Amino acid sequence: MYIVGSTYSRNDIYTLLSLPEAERGGDWLNGYHRHGSDYYIFCNIGVPGRTGHDYDNHWDGEKLIWHGKGQSHFAQQAIRNLLSGDYRVFVFYRSGDRDPFTFAGVGQPIPHSSIERPVRIDWAFGADDVGQVPVFTDEFVPGAEFEEGQRTQVFVNRYERDRGARDACIRHYGASCAACGINFGSSYGELGEGFIHVHHVVPVSEIGQTYVVDPVKDLVPVCPNCHAMLHRQNPPLTIEELKGMRRI
Repeated sequence: MYIVGSTYSRNDIYTLLSLPEAERGGDWLNGYHRHGSDYYIFCNIGVPGRTGHDYDNHWDGEKLIWHGKGQSHFAQQAIRNLLSGDYRVFVFYRSGDRDPFTFAGVGQPIPHSSIERPVRIDWAFGADDVGQVPVFTDEFVPGAEFEEGQRTQVFVNRYERDRGARDACIRHYGASCAACGINFGSSYGELGEGFIHVHHVVPVSEIGQTYVVDPVKDLVPVCPNCHAMLHRQNPPLTIEELKGMRRI
């Protein structure tokens, strides 16, 4: 399970993916790597990588400005795959060459095709489409799949391509945090309208490919702060436990 904002070494990821020794290293060390139907991007921000290259990777608000390898271009198959929408793209970054990587989330690509070499892609996070209001679960199970279910029941291990579970959860509970009560629309007007995280009551690490999630029983809307606090321990706190800890 990857948690947005948490840090991972490559060895941590190898372990989570149960990669055999023979499949470790190689392209995993070269910036971006395909693993089945997923891609993994590892980038440095503000410091050169181990090859000595120092690309202008940086954050621009909520977007991560990212550059491919020195001779990368948009006709390359790997770059086409990153832009295709057919693969999940897990994005990790760090500001120190020997530091672990921070998980940014599953990226949605915004290509800059006028820049030929190296390619530039801006990665947006948290929404199915760049123009939509970001809605997060912040929890990812490597390799898990989902399918559309009927009515209010869906498989949501890969929520970023299935808004059905999130929408059903919000239709039932509204967009206010179940722990502290904040509603971003009420607090920030149009800017915050509809913004909320969605928390798995059943830890997502326990959800297998055959687990059918009920968006009303198994999901709950929470604000980013409360979501982070729920995951301060493993297994996560319950909503009621977190409510009991609040001092304001």
